[in-house]
Amino acid sequence: MIVQITVQNLLELFNFTSNTNHFFSGVIVSFLLFSIVFMLLITHLRKKDKRKIIELEQKFLISQLNPHFIFNSLTAIQSYIFRNEPYYAGKYLANFSKLIRLFLENSRQKFISIAKEKETLNYYLDLQAFRFDGKFEYSICVDPNIDEEHIHVPHMLAQPFIENSIEHGIIHLGHKGKIDIRYNLYNNNLTIEIEDNGIGIKNTQGPKNEKWQKHKSLATLITQERLKNLKKIYGKTVKMEITDLSSQGDPKKEGTLIRFTMPQIIK
Repeated sequence: MIVQITVQNLLELFNFTSNTNHFFSGVIVSFLLFSIVFMLLITHLRKKDKRKIIELEQKFLISQLNPHFIFNSLTAIQSYIFRNEPYYAGKYLANFSKLIRLFLENSRQKFISIAKEKETLNYYLDLQAFRFDGKFEYSICVDPNIDEEHIHVPHMLAQPFIENSIEHGIIHLGHKGKIDIRYNLYNNNLTIEIEDNGIGIKNTQGPKNEKWQKHKSLATLITQERLKNLKKIYGKTVKMEITDLSSQGDPKKEGTLIRFTMPQIIK
């Protein structure tokens, strides 16, 4: 049997082969595009979940900073009531409620303005000074070049170190304590400094001060975790330095200096 292949047969065969190749090419391209979109979606969802986990961890770390102060404040209010001093109990309670409101408002924000942080710290320090019967004085100074309303900082970054200054440094002094909080701009970076004239780091070391050291170490550890998370989430690198002022060559100078350095966060 002789098979005759005409020009028409060849053209039909070529068209069939060409259409088949186009079909399979289209299927392969569609599959590749679907795979790329699917992988991008999975990556996006994983990043979103990771971000949520880190943000929840950040909120948890912030929440760890407050209970100690809240307990002490309620104890102070209770002591005024027991001593039958309703005026001081009422005043303390009013300021305490304002501070708690600010805590709750600020905790919903990832960063807050320096103006809002300054207001919160003023209430906090006033309550602490009231609680310790004026054992210390304080100042909060903001560089005039800083726009307090639009430059933002992580909420409650300085508070645990201010608490350490009061309860582990100043309260053990034989004279009046002093805490200076400073916000400055250097080379387009924001610095936050907490300086006290307390007994200093070296004088809180040793077995009898083990409880102080544990609390100070916890505050430092929590803050370091917060700073790591800030870098993970927002790419904001915050540098923390702790200096024992008595080790700076001046035997008459004691106390501790905490310095945070970070890029400006403008909103």
